[in-house]
Amino acid sequence: MAETIDTTRPAGSGTAPEPIQSLEGATSRSQVGPETAVETEAASQISFDYAGLTLPEGFRVDDPVFAEAVKLFDTEKIAPKTAQRLIDFTVERDKEIARAVNEHSVEAWKKQTTEWRASAEKEFSPEALGEARTALARVFDRQTITYLEGLGFTNHPGLIRGLVKVARSIKDDSFVAGNAGRGGGAPDPKSLYPNSQHN
Repeated sequence: MAETIDTTRPAGSGTAPEPIQSLEGATSRSQVGPETAVETEAASQISFDYAGLTLPEGFRVDDPVFAEAVKLFDTEKIAPKTAQRLIDFTVERDKEIARAVNEHSVEAWKKQTTEWRASAEKEFSPEALGEARTALARVFDRQTITYLEGLGFTNHPGLIRGLVKVARSIKDDSFVAGNAGRGGGAPDPKSLYPNSQHN
């Protein structure tokens, strides 16, 4: 009778072979080995000194604006050299944002003052605008006028409207002189009390 050969066992072995360990399993176990745990713990104990970071003029590491960033650097164990690069990038980015916002604001303000001027030229006659300029010179000093002109406020219809009123009120005011009927500048009593019986 023919003997059946067990192909699951290697020749000359009386026990079943142990399953072959997969590369993935070996790798995962090696990652959590005692050596790695020690390395992770050692890395968590590293402390960096951020006092030497170069910040924008007028700022210090403990200023509120940078204190949170430094705290994050320390928590994440970011080396000072990398932290400096992050700060430099952030500062330059903020400058670019501020520049863009400023340019947009200037253009928006220029458009606004142009619209004011066009509106004022439609609403007021050249004579009224001349009255407004006269009142402006009488009400404000030269430095204030220069400031208002620089900002474009002298084109504002509301300001021009007010100045026209001021100019016309000044023009309408008149001074009534007293009657100096007697010599020496003494007033004539008859002119002061025309209905008096003592005149």
